[in-house]
Amino acid sequence: MTGERDDTAPLVSVVMATYDASHLVPFAVESVRWGTLEDWELIVVGDACTDDTAKVVASFGDSRISFHNLPENSGDQAVPNNLGTQRARGRYVAFLNQDDLYFPDHVETCVEHLERTGADLVWVPCAAIRPATPDALHDGAWEAELMGVPPRSGYSPHAFYFASTWVFRRTLAHRIGPWRRPHDLYVTPSQDWLFRAWRSGADLRFLPHVSVLVIPSGTRRDSYLNRSSVEHEYFADQVRDNPGFRERLLESAAVNTVQACRHELAERPLAAVLRSATFPVAALLTRVGVHPASATMVLWPGGRPGLGGRGKRVKAIRRFTGLP
Repeated sequence: MTGERDDTAPLVSVVMATYDASHLVPFAVESVRWGTLEDWELIVVGDACTDDTAKVVASFGDSRISFHNLPENSGDQAVPNNLGTQRARGRYVAFLNQDDLYFPDHVETCVEHLERTGADLVWVPCAAIRPATPDALHDGAWEAELMGVPPRSGYSPHAFYFASTWVFRRTLAHRIGPWRRPHDLYVTPSQDWLFRAWRSGADLRFLPHVSVLVIPSGTRRDSYLNRSSVEHEYFADQVRDNPGFRERLLESAAVNTVQACRHELAERPLAAVLRSATFPVAALLTRVGVHPASATMVLWPGGRPGLGGRGKRVKAIRRFTGLP
Protein backbone atom coordinates (compact mmCIF):
# COMPACT_ATOMS: atom_id res chain seq x y z
CA MET A 1 0.00 0.00 0.00
CA THR A 2 2.84 2.37 -0.71
CA GLY A 3 1.37 3.95 -3.82
CA GLU A 4 -1.98 4.98 -5.20
CA ARG A 5 -2.03 2.66 -8.19
CA ASP A 6 0.21 0.98 -10.76
CA ASP A 7 -0.59 0.90 -14.47
CA THR A 8 -1.95 -2.65 -14.42
CA ALA A 9 -4.01 -2.36 -11.25
CA PRO A 10 -7.81 -2.12 -11.27
CA LEU A 11 -9.48 1.12 -10.30
CA VAL A 12 -11.39 -0.46 -7.40
CA SER A 13 -10.63 -3.38 -5.11
CA VAL A 14 -13.72 -4.94 -3.51
CA VAL A 15 -12.98 -6.97 -0.37
CA MET A 16 -15.43 -9.62 0.83
CA ALA A 17 -14.96 -11.52 4.10
CA THR A 18 -16.88 -14.79 4.32
CA TYR A 19 -17.27 -17.87 6.47
CA ASP A 20 -19.03 -21.05 5.36
CA ALA A 21 -21.69 -19.18 3.40
CA SER A 22 -21.32 -20.60 -0.08
CA HIS A 23 -25.10 -20.32 -0.48
CA LEU A 24 -24.89 -16.51 -0.04
CA VAL A 25 -21.60 -15.68 -1.75
CA PRO A 26 -22.96 -16.05 -5.33
CA PHE A 27 -25.52 -13.30 -4.79
CA ALA A 28 -22.95 -10.88 -3.40
CA VAL A 29 -20.44 -11.70 -6.14
CA GLU A 30 -23.05 -11.22 -8.86
CA SER A 31 -23.94 -7.82 -7.45
CA VAL A 32 -20.35 -6.74 -8.11
CA ARG A 33 -20.32 -8.25 -11.58
CA TRP A 34 -23.54 -6.55 -12.69
CA GLY A 35 -22.18 -3.12 -11.73
CA THR A 36 -21.86 -0.30 -14.25
CA LEU A 37 -18.18 0.12 -13.36
CA GLU A 38 -16.18 -2.80 -14.73
CA ASP A 39 -12.61 -1.88 -13.72
CA TRP A 40 -12.43 -3.81 -10.46
CA GLU A 41 -10.99 -6.81 -8.66
CA LEU A 42 -12.91 -8.82 -6.07
CA ILE A 43 -10.87 -10.32 -3.25
CA VAL A 44 -12.88 -12.94 -1.37
CA VAL A 45 -11.25 -13.93 1.92
CA GLY A 46 -12.50 -16.99 3.76
CA ASP A 47 -12.17 -17.13 7.53
CA ALA A 48 -10.94 -20.74 7.32
CA CYS A 49 -14.00 -21.86 5.35
CA THR A 50 -14.75 -25.57 5.49
CA ASP A 51 -17.57 -25.64 2.91
CA ASP A 52 -17.41 -25.35 -0.89
CA THR A 53 -16.87 -21.57 -1.00
CA ALA A 54 -13.64 -21.94 -2.99
CA LYS A 55 -15.43 -24.01 -5.64
CA VAL A 56 -18.33 -21.55 -5.80
CA VAL A 57 -16.02 -18.57 -6.30
CA ALA A 58 -14.02 -20.41 -8.96
CA SER A 59 -17.24 -21.31 -10.81
CA PHE A 60 -17.62 -17.71 -11.99
CA GLY A 61 -14.57 -18.12 -14.20
CA ASP A 62 -13.80 -14.41 -13.82
CA SER A 63 -10.11 -13.49 -13.66
CA ARG A 64 -10.98 -10.40 -11.67
CA ILE A 65 -12.10 -12.57 -8.74
CA SER A 66 -9.70 -14.31 -6.35
CA PHE A 67 -10.23 -16.44 -3.26
CA HIS A 68 -7.92 -16.68 -0.26
CA ASN A 69 -8.72 -18.93 2.69
CA LEU A 70 -7.19 -18.25 6.10
CA PRO A 71 -5.54 -21.28 7.71
CA GLU A 72 -7.22 -20.63 11.07
CA ASN A 73 -10.65 -19.25 11.93
CA SER A 74 -10.47 -15.82 13.56
CA GLY A 75 -14.17 -15.65 14.39
CA ASP A 76 -14.78 -12.13 13.12
CA GLN A 77 -14.50 -9.92 10.03
CA ALA A 78 -11.45 -7.96 11.11
CA VAL A 79 -8.77 -10.46 10.11
CA PRO A 80 -10.24 -11.37 6.66
CA ASN A 81 -10.91 -7.72 5.83
CA ASN A 82 -7.39 -6.75 6.86
CA LEU A 83 -5.90 -9.44 4.63
CA GLY A 84 -8.11 -8.36 1.74
CA THR A 85 -7.11 -4.74 2.15
CA GLN A 86 -3.44 -5.71 2.25
CA ARG A 87 -3.86 -7.55 -1.07
CA ALA A 88 -5.85 -4.72 -2.67
CA ARG A 89 -4.20 -3.06 -5.67
CA GLY A 90 -6.87 -0.55 -6.65
CA ARG A 91 -6.81 3.18 -6.12
CA TYR A 92 -10.06 2.74 -4.21
CA VAL A 93 -11.22 0.03 -1.81
CA ALA A 94 -14.77 -1.10 -1.06
CA PHE A 95 -16.04 -3.71 1.37
CA LEU A 96 -18.97 -6.02 0.66
CA ASN A 97 -20.38 -8.23 3.40
CA GLN A 98 -21.22 -11.75 2.26
CA ASP A 99 -24.94 -11.15 2.89
CA ASP A 100 -25.28 -7.73 1.20
CA LEU A 101 -25.95 -6.62 -2.37
CA TYR A 102 -24.76 -3.65 -4.41
CA PHE A 103 -27.15 -1.88 -6.74
CA PRO A 104 -25.56 -1.66 -10.22
CA ASP A 105 -24.64 2.01 -9.87
CA HIS A 106 -23.15 1.82 -6.37
CA VAL A 107 -19.42 1.59 -7.01
CA GLU A 108 -19.39 3.93 -10.00
CA THR A 109 -21.43 6.60 -8.21
CA CYS A 110 -19.17 6.49 -5.14
CA VAL A 111 -15.98 6.64 -7.19
CA GLU A 112 -17.28 9.60 -9.17
CA HIS A 113 -18.06 11.38 -5.89
CA LEU A 114 -14.59 10.67 -4.50
CA GLU A 115 -12.89 11.92 -7.64
CA ARG A 116 -15.06 15.03 -7.87
CA THR A 117 -14.69 16.03 -4.21
CA GLY A 118 -11.22 14.72 -3.38
CA ALA A 119 -12.64 13.10 -0.24
CA ASP A 120 -10.88 10.20 1.47
CA LEU A 121 -14.02 8.12 2.01
CA VAL A 122 -17.62 8.24 0.95
CA TRP A 123 -20.52 6.22 2.33
CA VAL A 124 -24.14 5.90 1.32
CA PRO A 125 -27.29 5.05 3.27
CA CYS A 126 -28.50 1.49 2.87
CA ALA A 127 -31.88 -0.18 2.90
CA ALA A 128 -31.89 -3.00 5.46
CA ILE A 129 -34.45 -5.74 4.92
CA ARG A 130 -36.32 -6.88 8.00
CA PRO A 131 -36.61 -10.68 8.34
CA ALA A 132 -39.29 -11.89 5.92
CA THR A 133 -40.99 -15.25 5.46
CA PRO A 134 -41.39 -16.86 2.03
CA ASP A 135 -45.11 -16.01 2.15
CA ALA A 136 -44.35 -12.35 2.86
CA LEU A 137 -41.95 -12.25 -0.08
CA HIS A 138 -44.51 -13.87 -2.35
CA ASP A 139 -47.12 -11.31 -1.32
CA GLY A 140 -44.73 -8.38 -1.54
CA ALA A 141 -45.29 -7.77 2.17
CA TRP A 142 -41.61 -7.39 3.08
CA GLU A 143 -40.34 -4.34 4.97
CA ALA A 144 -37.14 -2.29 4.92
CA GLU A 145 -35.62 0.46 7.02
CA LEU A 146 -33.05 3.13 6.25
CA MET A 147 -29.68 2.89 7.98
CA GLY A 148 -26.40 4.77 7.85
CA VAL A 149 -27.93 8.25 7.88
CA PRO A 150 -26.03 10.62 10.20
CA PRO A 151 -27.79 13.24 12.35
CA ARG A 152 -26.03 15.91 10.32
CA SER A 153 -24.56 16.10 6.82
CA GLY A 154 -21.11 14.75 7.77
CA TYR A 155 -19.87 11.80 9.77
CA SER A 156 -21.19 11.40 13.29
CA PRO A 157 -20.26 8.53 15.62
CA HIS A 158 -23.89 8.42 16.76
CA ALA A 159 -25.04 6.28 13.82
CA PHE A 160 -24.09 2.85 12.48
CA TYR A 161 -22.56 2.60 9.01
CA PHE A 162 -22.37 -0.83 7.39
CA ALA A 163 -18.95 -1.41 5.85
CA SER A 164 -20.66 -2.45 2.61
CA THR A 165 -21.64 1.20 2.15
CA TRP A 166 -18.09 2.61 2.19
CA VAL A 167 -15.74 3.32 -0.70
CA PHE A 168 -12.40 4.92 0.15
CA ARG A 169 -8.90 5.66 -1.08
CA ARG A 170 -6.47 2.83 -0.49
CA THR A 171 -4.02 5.31 0.98
CA LEU A 172 -6.51 5.93 3.80
CA ALA A 173 -6.17 2.30 4.92
CA HIS A 174 -2.41 2.77 5.03
CA ARG A 175 -2.82 5.87 7.22
CA ILE A 176 -5.37 4.46 9.66
CA GLY A 177 -4.04 0.94 9.95
CA PRO A 178 -5.91 -2.38 10.24
CA TRP A 179 -9.25 -3.15 11.81
CA ARG A 180 -8.84 -3.96 15.48
CA ARG A 181 -10.16 -7.20 16.95
CA PRO A 182 -13.51 -7.37 18.80
CA HIS A 183 -11.95 -8.51 22.08
CA ASP A 184 -10.18 -5.15 22.28
CA LEU A 185 -13.34 -3.11 21.65
CA TYR A 186 -16.75 -2.28 23.05
CA VAL A 187 -18.02 -1.43 19.56
CA THR A 188 -17.69 -3.46 16.37
CA PRO A 189 -14.36 -3.35 14.48
CA SER A 190 -15.92 -1.59 11.49
CA GLN A 191 -17.29 1.30 13.56
CA ASP A 192 -14.04 1.59 15.48
CA TRP A 193 -12.05 1.88 12.23
CA LEU A 194 -14.36 4.53 10.81
CA PHE A 195 -14.21 6.49 14.06
CA ARG A 196 -10.42 6.37 13.99
CA ALA A 197 -10.43 7.62 10.41
CA TRP A 198 -12.64 10.54 11.42
CA ARG A 199 -10.45 11.33 14.43
CA SER A 200 -7.40 11.38 12.16
CA GLY A 201 -8.88 14.29 10.20
CA ALA A 202 -9.78 12.24 7.13
CA ASP A 203 -12.40 13.77 4.84
CA LEU A 204 -15.44 11.48 5.19
CA ARG A 205 -18.42 12.36 2.99
CA PHE A 206 -22.04 11.26 3.14
CA LEU A 207 -23.60 10.66 -0.27
CA PRO A 208 -27.42 10.55 0.15
CA HIS A 209 -27.98 7.91 -2.53
CA VAL A 210 -29.33 4.51 -1.45
CA SER A 211 -27.31 2.02 -3.46
CA VAL A 212 -26.72 -0.92 -1.09
CA LEU A 213 -29.24 -3.53 0.04
CA VAL A 214 -28.50 -5.15 3.38
CA ILE A 215 -29.94 -8.51 4.45
CA PRO A 216 -28.05 -8.83 7.73
CA SER A 217 -27.40 -12.32 9.05
CA GLY A 218 -27.04 -10.80 12.51
CA THR A 219 -30.77 -10.10 12.72
CA ARG A 220 -31.81 -13.60 11.61
CA ARG A 221 -31.74 -16.29 14.27
CA ASP A 222 -29.62 -19.35 13.35
CA SER A 223 -28.87 -17.82 9.95
CA TYR A 224 -25.51 -19.61 9.80
CA LEU A 225 -27.22 -22.95 10.34
CA ASN A 226 -29.46 -22.51 7.29
CA ARG A 227 -27.92 -23.45 3.96
CA SER A 228 -30.33 -21.51 1.78
CA SER A 229 -31.85 -18.05 1.68
CA VAL A 230 -35.09 -17.33 -0.11
CA GLU A 231 -34.62 -13.69 0.83
CA HIS A 232 -31.37 -13.40 -1.12
CA GLU A 233 -32.86 -15.22 -4.09
CA TYR A 234 -35.85 -12.88 -4.13
CA PHE A 235 -34.03 -9.59 -3.58
CA ALA A 236 -31.18 -10.35 -5.96
CA ASP A 237 -33.74 -10.78 -8.73
CA GLN A 238 -35.44 -7.54 -7.73
CA VAL A 239 -32.23 -5.49 -7.66
CA ARG A 240 -31.05 -6.85 -10.99
CA ASP A 241 -34.26 -7.06 -13.02
CA ASN A 242 -36.94 -4.79 -11.57
CA PRO A 243 -36.53 -1.11 -12.60
CA GLY A 244 -39.15 0.03 -10.09
CA PHE A 245 -37.77 -1.91 -7.15
CA ARG A 246 -35.63 0.85 -5.66
CA GLU A 247 -38.59 3.22 -5.52
CA ARG A 248 -40.67 0.57 -3.74
CA LEU A 249 -37.75 -0.11 -1.40
CA LEU A 250 -37.35 3.56 -0.51
CA GLU A 251 -41.06 3.94 0.19
CA SER A 252 -40.96 1.03 2.63
CA ALA A 253 -37.75 2.26 4.25
CA ALA A 254 -39.05 5.80 4.68
CA VAL A 255 -42.31 4.73 6.33
CA ASN A 256 -40.77 2.10 8.61
CA THR A 257 -37.87 4.27 9.69
CA VAL A 258 -40.15 7.12 10.72
CA GLN A 259 -42.51 4.71 12.49
CA ALA A 260 -39.60 3.25 14.45
CA CYS A 261 -38.53 6.71 15.58
CA ARG A 262 -42.07 7.64 16.59
CA HIS A 263 -42.40 4.37 18.50
CA GLU A 264 -39.27 5.11 20.53
CA LEU A 265 -40.48 8.61 21.40
CA ALA A 266 -44.14 7.87 22.08
CA GLU A 267 -44.18 4.33 23.46
CA ARG A 268 -40.77 3.91 25.09
CA PRO A 269 -40.14 7.27 26.78
CA LEU A 270 -38.41 5.74 29.80
CA ALA A 271 -35.92 3.93 27.58
CA ALA A 272 -35.17 7.19 25.80
CA VAL A 273 -34.63 8.99 29.11
CA LEU A 274 -32.33 6.29 30.44
CA ARG A 275 -30.37 6.19 27.19
CA SER A 276 -29.98 9.98 27.25
CA ALA A 277 -28.18 9.60 30.57
CA THR A 278 -25.21 8.26 28.61
CA PHE A 279 -24.92 11.43 26.48
CA PRO A 280 -22.49 13.32 28.76
CA VAL A 281 -20.31 10.22 29.00
CA ALA A 282 -20.45 9.80 25.21
CA ALA A 283 -19.36 13.40 24.68
CA LEU A 284 -16.42 12.92 27.03
CA LEU A 285 -15.39 9.67 25.35
CA THR A 286 -15.46 11.30 21.92
CA ARG A 287 -13.28 14.11 23.19
CA VAL A 288 -10.62 11.69 24.45
CA GLY A 289 -10.72 9.50 21.33
CA VAL A 290 -13.00 6.64 22.42
CA HIS A 291 -16.03 5.72 20.32
CA PRO A 292 -19.09 7.12 22.17
CA ALA A 293 -21.15 3.99 21.52
CA SER A 294 -18.85 2.32 24.04
CA ALA A 295 -20.92 3.98 26.77
CA THR A 296 -24.11 2.48 25.37
CA MET A 297 -22.52 -0.95 25.02
CA VAL A 298 -21.37 -0.88 28.64
CA LEU A 299 -24.49 0.63 30.24
CA TRP A 300 -27.16 -0.58 27.81
CA PRO A 301 -25.96 -3.80 26.12
CA GLY A 302 -28.50 -5.73 24.09
CA GLY A 303 -31.13 -3.02 24.50
CA ARG A 304 -31.45 -3.43 28.27
CA PRO A 305 -29.70 -1.99 31.33
CA GLY A 306 -26.66 -3.92 32.45
CA LEU A 307 -22.91 -4.07 32.22
CA GLY A 308 -21.30 -4.99 28.92
CA GLY A 309 -17.71 -5.81 28.11
CA ARG A 310 -15.23 -5.81 25.25
CA GLY A 311 -16.28 -8.01 22.37
CA LYS A 312 -19.63 -8.92 23.92
CA ARG A 313 -21.66 -7.43 21.08
CA VAL A 314 -19.92 -9.63 18.51
CA LYS A 315 -20.20 -12.69 20.79
CA ALA A 316 -23.94 -12.09 21.22
CA ILE A 317 -24.41 -11.87 17.45
CA ARG A 318 -22.47 -15.11 16.96
CA ARG A 319 -24.69 -16.95 19.45
CA PHE A 320 -27.85 -15.56 17.88
CA THR A 321 -26.85 -16.61 14.36
CA GLY A 322 -25.77 -20.11 15.36
CA LEU A 323 -22.01 -19.73 15.29
CA PRO A 324 -19.96 -21.49 17.99
